[in-house]
Amino acid sequence: MIRMGIKNAMPWEQMGITEVYTAASAKEAAAVIEGHHPHIMITDISMAEMSGLELVGQIREKNIGMRVIVLTGYDRFEYARQALQLQVHDFLLKPIDETELEKSIMAQVECLEERRIKQENRLTASRAQGTKQQMELEGFMRSLVMGKKDSEERADVFRREFCLEENQAMRIGILVPGLSNEEELDGEGFRMQTVKQICIGMVDGPKHGITFSDERNRIAIAFFCDEGREESELAKQLMEILNDELETKPRMIWGSVKKGIENLRISYNDAVFALEHEREEFGKLCVADWNRKGEDIFQDVFREFRNALVYNVGDKEKILHIFERFSMAVESYNLSAKYARSCCFELASSVYFARFSDTGGGADEKLGVLMQALAGADRERACQVTAMFLENLFEDEEGEVHELISKVKRRIHENLADELTVASLAEEYYVTPNYLSRLFKRVTGEGCNEYIIRKRIEQAKSLLAATTLKVGEISIMVGYRDMNYFSLAFKKHTGMSPVKYREQIQNGR
Repeated sequence: MIRMGIKNAMPWEQMGITEVYTAASAKEAAAVIEGHHPHIMITDISMAEMSGLELVGQIREKNIGMRVIVLTGYDRFEYARQALQLQVHDFLLKPIDETELEKSIMAQVECLEERRIKQENRLTASRAQGTKQQMELEGFMRSLVMGKKDSEERADVFRREFCLEENQAMRIGILVPGLSNEEELDGEGFRMQTVKQICIGMVDGPKHGITFSDERNRIAIAFFCDEGREESELAKQLMEILNDELETKPRMIWGSVKKGIENLRISYNDAVFALEHEREEFGKLCVADWNRKGEDIFQDVFREFRNALVYNVGDKEKILHIFERFSMAVESYNLSAKYARSCCFELASSVYFARFSDTGGGADEKLGVLMQALAGADRERACQVTAMFLENLFEDEEGEVHELISKVKRRIHENLADELTVASLAEEYYVTPNYLSRLFKRVTGEGCNEYIIRKRIEQAKSLLAATTLKVGEISIMVGYRDMNYFSLAFKKHTGMSPVKYREQIQNGR
């Protein structure tokens, strides 16, 4: 009765509160907190299952920054002491005075608003500083690879900032096809910035290297060549994400590996030379030798199937379609039963390993079961058994996939001002960037990066229409550090600049 009385009696909207939930027990309260993430909780101390203070203790263990008001009918110092230790923000004795409770709630609302403003101010300051630092860093990298004298003076500062050894091995990669601001009229200025942001998220974020634009506006990446990490493998993952997100087929032109940042210009010059003198190969790379055994010839075909399966490991339908084509090829090449079994098991193992590497899941006994099923199977049976294995491998995945994508979408909706990238989201949900990118596109029909941009532009349109905030402030609020990139993205999606959009909305056109 008291609980419903508080819910119905308080002037919530006047206090700036839009949603109010109730719970009859601590267990119900924990479920509400998990599902709705409220900002303020009013709890009694005396409850079934666990006390209100025990509930607050559980919340604090999860580092939930919730404002808490505790009600109790017992005037005991011990309760007050525990409440203080648990960082409870107010402690009221029953019977509750309505005016006193409203005053206490309003104090929590004001604290939350003050905290929000401080966070926004810190975010604005850090973003402005981050943009300045990025511009300075890119200027330094351009000077460095062009061999300009002023870059030598900053080399030690650069090494300290990135914790690099004096003889740090580095390597330049230039992204092609090259995107230039000269193509801005047909949208490529926006496209170039998008590619650059994805590269920064994949390479700069985890401190694997530095992305910058050279003097011809080509996107270049200085990779740190650390022992135990292959920069070519990282570049391959990056190319796959760019392909998934932007439907392009980019390539990386490599320079040589050089030690010491002063020698990075040599690697850059090597890459530029390779790019400018690149020419198409003539003729076929290899001519089929029909005197070779069918199984030897099939090795080349087999590698293509294996690569295709691993690349599409996040798409069940494609996996099954590719394996169906493989089964047809097994018949066409008239492989022996023994060789067919070997190929089937290797393909299944590759898919199995790739899937669990991408999802971070735990291994099980499925491969052992497949090995037993393949033992002694003829060619046709081997393919059938392997097809069943692949289908079963993904049988529990659909629900998990949709749950993961729902979580990612909710994370994007609620945190548009954050540094949201495919790489950062993948790290947060313990999957690889490539896996998340493919799943997101399969489930939603658009790339993850494209989805983030669309949601940011939708939010920007609302703010432009409903507020008098400056365009620069709105740019920061929807997650763009670079004002130019924000304008390009907005124009790409609406056909007009942010200023022009606001004028049209305000004039009722």
